Amino acid sequence: MIGKSEQMQSLKEKVKAAARVSGAVLITGESGSGKELVARAIHEHGERCRGKFVAVDCGALPDDLIESELFGHRRGAFTTAVADKPGLFEEANGGTLFLDEVANTSRRFQAKLLRVLQDKQVRRLGDITMRKLDVRIISATNCELAAMVRRGEFREDLYYRLNVFPIHVPPLRRRVEDIPLLVDHLLHSRKRISDNAIAKLMGYSFPGNIRELENIVEAAVCMVSGSIIHADDILLPSEAPTSQPDEDIIIGNFWESVARPFAERLITRTQMERLVRQGLQRTRGSYRKMLPLFRIPDTDYKRFMDFLRRHHCIVDFREYRK
Repeated sequence: MIGKSEQMQSLKEKVKAAARVSGAVLITGESGSGKELVARAIHEHGERCRGKFVAVDCGALPDDLIESELFGHRRGAFTTAVADKPGLFEEANGGTLFLDEVANTSRRFQAKLLRVLQDKQVRRLGDITMRKLDVRIISATNCELAAMVRRGEFREDLYYRLNVFPIHVPPLRRRVEDIPLLVDHLLHSRKRISDNAIAKLMGYSFPGNIRELENIVEAAVCMVSGSIIHADDILLPSEAPTSQPDEDIIIGNFWESVARPFAERLITRTQMERLVRQGLQRTRGSYRKMLPLFRIPDTDYKRFMDFLRRHHCIVDFREYRK
């Protein structure tokens, strides 16, 4: 956790306080702001540091798969269950389970998760045996869970179970004085960076936060042949060359070219939304007509829309039909 800003000092104090207690922690903050890093710091400074830190991105997995991943399953529980498999709850026993993007789960899954947290035991899918758990839960989201509770999109009882110790991670634009330290860390002494390049970075808003800063710095390192990165070597998204109108937006299948990198956090939500807007512009506001553009089979339309809804990437199509 790098930074000397007032916001970062406050965050570090909260991390120390959270590490001293055993209750559930809910970390909020924008995509790319470092929520998983905060969760790992809590684990490493707490009494469970000798146990495992197990992370799962809840938003990247469909309901049936996330239940199998978290709770485990018995052989024969479903078609592809060819052997018994312990879930991530069992793997994290004695340690910490980090539930990232917990807001992007169904009400059905939330009910099952609540039961596990209340009973402190888990039953694998297709099994009758209950297994006791000793796991600390740290969850994270970039959504306003309280607002989702009011709209009936997230269970209130689960929200209070998860939100025992709340921590908010500030966006990078609220602590720009930390950018020089972050850049120095990202460069790993591979190259030096000029003052004018740092000034250019500090003047940018970073909607993708630290993850976006890392991408920009790595791109500069790859492109610069000399030992110093200058302002002209820093390519911000607003300066990136746009594709030609007749050029395909996606190269290859959407699920492999976009969905998988998004699940692996190689693509930010901001980039995903920008891609959707480009698609709607090309199709005059038709999500269905985006399927061939993104190399998606017609049968995957519902899956495609569910994916966008789950990750809050639905854009109002009406503005593209004017």
